[in-house]
Amino acid sequence: MDKTQSYLRAHRPLCVAYESVRWLKHKLFGWMEPATPVWYGFNHHPQNVHVEKLPIDATWYRVCRPLYMHEHVSYNLDNALWANPQVKGFAFVFFMGIGDYLYTTPVFEALKHKYPNIPFYGYVGEQFDRNNSPLVGTLLAENPHFEKVFYFNGTRHPLIWKNYDYSSALKDVPEGFLVIPVYYEYGTNIHHRVTSLFETFGLSVPADIPAPQMYFPAQVSQVISDYLTTARQGAANQKGIVFLQLDSRGSNYVYPHIKALAEGLIKQGYYVMSVTKGGPVGNAHYLEIDIKKLSINQTWQLLATLKQEFALYVIAVNSVFWAASAGLHLPNLGLQHWIDKKVHNLWYPNIEVVTNYLYPLLPREKQLFAPPESYTQHNKKIIDYKPDWILRWFEQMRNKQ
Repeated sequence: MDKTQSYLRAHRPLCVAYESVRWLKHKLFGWMEPATPVWYGFNHHPQNVHVEKLPIDATWYRVCRPLYMHEHVSYNLDNALWANPQVKGFAFVFFMGIGDYLYTTPVFEALKHKYPNIPFYGYVGEQFDRNNSPLVGTLLAENPHFEKVFYFNGTRHPLIWKNYDYSSALKDVPEGFLVIPVYYEYGTNIHHRVTSLFETFGLSVPADIPAPQMYFPAQVSQVISDYLTTARQGAANQKGIVFLQLDSRGSNYVYPHIKALAEGLIKQGYYVMSVTKGGPVGNAHYLEIDIKKLSINQTWQLLATLKQEFALYVIAVNSVFWAASAGLHLPNLGLQHWIDKKVHNLWYPNIEVVTNYLYPLLPREKQLFAPPESYTQHNKKIIDYKPDWILRWFEQMRNKQ
């Protein structure tokens, strides 16, 4: 990152002013900016062409400039291959969390089907920050559509997430590979995160939004096998298994009543598993997943295996397990713990949404309205649902199955 952006990152108000002036200059004099290559476009999808009028040099293979506020990039990879026979592969750059990555998986399946002979390389930020999780790299390593995965030392932009500094990744990109940052749009006017991704890459949008694709090794590892033994013993003769994920990195939230909720579920006859700490660890019908021993993909494989043997449900705040539960095809009582009018971007039909605000862009029959007496304020923005109410809503969801 250059010195200007480094300084602005440390002084957010100045960054806002800088980007506002930059955006205004673009609005007034954008017509003077150089044309883009045929394979991508700012705020428009490139039309099909077979000839490139710009020089095909090293800069042609990457997006030429940072984005402005509220700007998006769309790709036409057909154009790149038509106009430049020297394109040897696609270098997809990720600076996102695990949940964000899951929404991309149907798109990469479709892209690989369209371009089966083009190698896909993945580039992932190696640090945890507000935008990025390096665990995305471990998932890409299991994704059969990617031949190689690399890590880079990146830095988030203080205001525009799409302007993540991934310049250090370029040293590992082979000559002739297009450098393609993985962008999506997220807003009230967007139908769904997956829809946005299909449109970004110029793919036909499926009639039904496809669930995330998950890829597991053919054989379970020893650590998964050990957890399976424990879970099978604990879940024997129970109504089923309830899996809990009650913390969210994106909203910096941890549900404070996990012990009471888990004990209530156990009392109702369920075996409870959780990746969020704070439950009744001494109870024989409770299992806390140690994320230092079991990777996120191993956790999903554990659940996929248990699903074949037990009735399995999820209770999760809006975080990675909303997407993961859809990929695993598990009923999910989704606790929307703050008002987000863009939540329809993240929703799948397997999720019954508990909310204190009815969302007009979500099906009404998939929303469980939370009256004021069912929650307390966690802070000015976030609420905590009371355990007894969650138990009641969970039974309502289960009875619909």
